[in-house]
Amino acid sequence: MKAIPPDLAEQVRSVAIDVDATARLTAVFHRSLARRVTAGLGGSERAHVEELVRRVRRFAPGTVYSVYKGVEPEPDLAEVERRLEEAATPGPAEVFRDGTAPLWLRDGLQEVLRSLNWGEEPVGTLVTDLPAEVQSALRLARQALRVCWPDAWTEHNTLVQYLVFARGPLRSATIQSTFGTIYAEVEEASDPLRMFELLLHESAHHSLALREQFTRFIANPDTLGAHALRPDPRPLRGVLHAAFVMCRIAEGLRRYLNVCPEDGPLDGCPVEERRRFALDSLREALTLLDDTADWTEDGLVLRDSMRLCLAREGVPA
Repeated sequence: MKAIPPDLAEQVRSVAIDVDATARLTAVFHRSLARRVTAGLGGSERAHVEELVRRVRRFAPGTVYSVYKGVEPEPDLAEVERRLEEAATPGPAEVFRDGTAPLWLRDGLQEVLRSLNWGEEPVGTLVTDLPAEVQSALRLARQALRVCWPDAWTEHNTLVQYLVFARGPLRSATIQSTFGTIYAEVEEASDPLRMFELLLHESAHHSLALREQFTRFIANPDTLGAHALRPDPRPLRGVLHAAFVMCRIAEGLRRYLNVCPEDGPLDGCPVEERRRFALDSLREALTLLDDTADWTEDGLVLRDSMRLCLAREGVPA
């Protein structure tokens, strides 16, 4: 675990978005991965690429996967340079459209399915040619997020490289081994409001997972509990993620209602109904955490930040 840079501590312990702090924390995390990518190089070769390491901002998910899974090939200076240079200028989030499905993506999708108790059964199928209704939903959801919450839009594009769509028994997911990737069930994403929530939801998972690279919020993260999004017993770390996500979704929906009270990209969608659900889920998750979680000092600060979300919405904690 990396030490929290002192001037970024407030951001690490908050559910709020500071786009400059997010960019810096992302760079710190990915530069730690860069040290592992270059570890197998000879001393003179490592010195040769040191300036490139200092410029790293975000690795592609395939490189993240190779580091986490320990499947790095024999170090090749030219390939390491290529990856480091690519990581210095990451682009905005985009739909993954390569139908060849590289190893990191196939295994990442199966890891999502394993987390849903499907084991090694290949029940997920990559979709790269999006149906028209999904393309429309994505366009409208991106427009809504960009207009109503520019900082959340920027954070999404800072943390995420690929939106991977699939058919199978999943809704949406983020996993650490392919950090920078959002997995989504294509039919689930065919509605603009669900797509809007999906972008906020999975970007929030990335945001909290990034914070967890620097500190622990719960001392007993593996203790089991249940929450509105996953009624089956889940580790308390998952309940914390649910609370963080619901806080972001509730704020995003409130901002949308304030900015686009009518004639907006999500016109006709039950935005207020979904906002109330998010707030109820947030309150439920925080109640469970207060009953069962052993909060760390940083966790207590984060908890108070999420409780402020309830207070802003006029919901009793």
